[in-house]
Amino acid sequence: MLPIIGLSLIIIGWLEQIYRTMIRRHLSFSPFFLTAYLVGAGIVAFGDISTGDIVNGVLNAITVILAFVILVNLIYKRKKPGAF
Repeated sequence: MLPIIGLSLIIIGWLEQIYRTMIRRHLSFSPFFLTAYLVGAGIVAFGDISTGDIVNGVLNAITVILAFVILVNLIYKRKKPGAF
């Protein structure tokens, strides 16, 4: 059940990012996408590790860390004076 919830959040995030990129023509990452992806991948990683699938759990945890780094960078650049 956890992987389904996590993957559903990832899909919702991707749909929002696709809308933002293709329809609205914004070429930057959406904070909503990054947050949905981060939470979804975190849930999937937790589900993997709790069922003993350590390799997939660690790989998903790495994607969580990478998404978090991008989200923090995005927030930092938005708060910086003169940033887009």
